[in-house]
Amino acid sequence: MANKILMEKNNEMNEILTPLQSNLIKILDENGPATRKELVNHLSIPRTTIYDNLLKLQKRRLLEKFTRTYGSRGRPLVFWKISE
Repeated sequence: MANKILMEKNNEMNEILTPLQSNLIKILDENGPATRKELVNHLSIPRTTIYDNLLKLQKRRLLEKFTRTYGSRGRPLVFWKISE
């Protein structure tokens, strides 16, 4: 279902995804929301490269990010997910 929506959004914008961006969307579609660290470990690509591509996909409104705190101190975890 999410793949169909993404394909429609992508076709409307007439833009092509890079292989890395396609892999990021595929991983998030198959596994659900993930942190940048989880994506880096899964793809074995530098974290800055992953982050740059996540931001590009967010600007195209294909991905969204959200935070979660688990009642502990420190920064909340930032998760990325496919836009609805």
